[in-house]
Amino acid sequence: MHSTTRGFALAGLGLLLAACGDSTSERSAGPEMPRFEGAELGLGRGVWMQTCRNCHLLGVSGAPAVTDYAAWSPRLEKGKPALYASALNGRTGPSGNQMPPRGGNAQLSDQQVKRAVDYMVAAVEHFHERTGD
Repeated sequence: MHSTTRGFALAGLGLLLAACGDSTSERSAGPEMPRFEGAELGLGRGVWMQTCRNCHLLGVSGAPAVTDYAAWSPRLEKGKPALYASALNGRTGPSGNQMPPRGGNAQLSDQQVKRAVDYMVAAVEHFHERTGD
């Protein structure tokens, strides 16, 4: 096998293993995140899983967890434009904890951030419907 061919084979194996690792990490601590119909929510889920999940899955560093409807209710009442603004520009919470702009991922476009917010709102509502909390 030529070294170039071997390099491509190893790279392919690395991608395969990385993909397996991603699916395993998705099943780690916390609730299983829902999948919704529609491409936009699917794209938003991908961004959310990579950027927002770390804090919003379990409520790390004062971030409201997607399963905590009581924490989300006053935020949802403000409407999506306010949620988009918080996600795009960052936010300081009541306890002084800060969410950086774009969840700390400056590479995200405005549209990607908005899709992630749309996904998170759908997930909050999903968990609220399932648990009644």
